[in-house]
Amino acid sequence: MPLGRHESHIDTTGEPGSKEPTRLHPVDDLLAPGLRRFCHDWSELRQGRLLPEYRDFDIFDFRYIIGRLNVMEVERNPWRFRYRVHSSEAARSVGKDMTGTYVDDYPADQFREKIQDFYQQAAQRTEPSIGIESDMPLNNILVRWEAVAVPFGTAEGLVTHLAIGFSSSRPE
Repeated sequence: MPLGRHESHIDTTGEPGSKEPTRLHPVDDLLAPGLRRFCHDWSELRQGRLLPEYRDFDIFDFRYIIGRLNVMEVERNPWRFRYRVHSSEAARSVGKDMTGTYVDDYPADQFREKIQDFYQQAAQRTEPSIGIESDMPLNNILVRWEAVAVPFGTAEGLVTHLAIGFSSSRPE
């Protein structure tokens, strides 16, 4: 089946036979209005450029999702992602504030690899990356998890930072 315009399957390891990366979704699959708005507002920040620069980013411009907005610094060779801001909702869910630490230090083993994979894909794109899990276990209940990672970087398209908004809701 062909991929949609916003879908991507990026080899995150470069090794033959590596696992299938996280499937990315189109904006239209998002149910959370705040995440749709987040995609739109990021697009406005581009001002016709390939990527908005990180200096264009002001977390207070995204007050409508600020409690559910993580900001990551992107490192390469090897890929690493450092939390510049770990949102209050994410800290509550994980049980600690990850600000200043790396995804490598994420306490939940079952999610660490998924998070790393999603961020790595997002850091190789110049448009929003959207991840959706229909039945994700969170605090002993199954939820629909939606995440949008938007890139910030250089005029040449090198991603230096990601802002990640997320939402969770009980499936209907």
